[in-house]
Amino acid sequence: MQPQEDARACLQELQQKPPTLPFEPDLLPMLFAATKNSTATPAKGLVALIERNQKLTTRVLATANSAAYGQEFKVSTLHRAINIVGLKTIRTLVVMVGMAAVIKGANLPKSFDIKELWKHELTTAAIAKILAAELGGPDGVWGPSADEKNRLLMDPDEAYIAGLLHDIGKVFFATSRPELWETVTTTCKECGRQYFEVENSYWSMDHALIGAVVLYQWKLPLILTEPINWHHSPELAPTCKIEAQLLAAANIIARTPPDAQGRLCEKAVALLPESCDLPTITAAIAQYFATTDTEAFSTFDA
Repeated sequence: MQPQEDARACLQELQQKPPTLPFEPDLLPMLFAATKNSTATPAKGLVALIERNQKLTTRVLATANSAAYGQEFKVSTLHRAINIVGLKTIRTLVVMVGMAAVIKGANLPKSFDIKELWKHELTTAAIAKILAAELGGPDGVWGPSADEKNRLLMDPDEAYIAGLLHDIGKVFFATSRPELWETVTTTCKECGRQYFEVENSYWSMDHALIGAVVLYQWKLPLILTEPINWHHSPELAPTCKIEAQLLAAANIIARTPPDAQGRLCEKAVALLPESCDLPTITAAIAQYFATTDTEAFSTFDA
């Protein structure tokens, strides 16, 4: 089979039989719909879907009872826990539980570095959230006062989720085509080229597209799937171009942290708007790296 034919076959396989999430398939789209309204309260249907997954229920209750929320009395009901934690936090938690379960259940090659994947996903997520808060906030150049073409529609929590999922396609690639994955990985190490470039040279698509295809099958919104699809080529994104640009910058910064003087690499800066408050953004990112032990990141227990 020719490489391009194999690429099409791989996408068709993933579309017809995407990896299975550990909870009801309606849960994620319901959460994203509910979080569009900041005043929304958890519907009975949403609570019922979470309750069907014991692991997820335990996670939500544990989060509500953690020191971060400082509850005087123990929270024992899911409905109250959701009210305390908030739907956006629940949404992120559900995504993390789903992602962890899929990775844990994947038949990955032995050489696949899961810890490194988690480290990069979590770092990119944190940086994407910082960028979204700074650039898309009330005073940000991509904020509400920007013209429609240059307005960031992705909020910081959505940016975090996009960062968390942006390289999940590597898992699906390695699972679906382990031998080709090994070849691409070896080639990257030998020639020093970027992963997505080698993927494209072998079969004219990369892990970003693979990931976006599966996330679309999971019914995630376009505000996430499009930036993930184009995070290596944001200039080519037909929609959500600003969001793709933000995710691309976060991905680069996660790979290349600020230097000893706290400066961001030129490639990442080039993706940010010229009129942005670069010193403030740089300081926030430098602070993140200074206070976060990224080497301590481990797999998220599904």
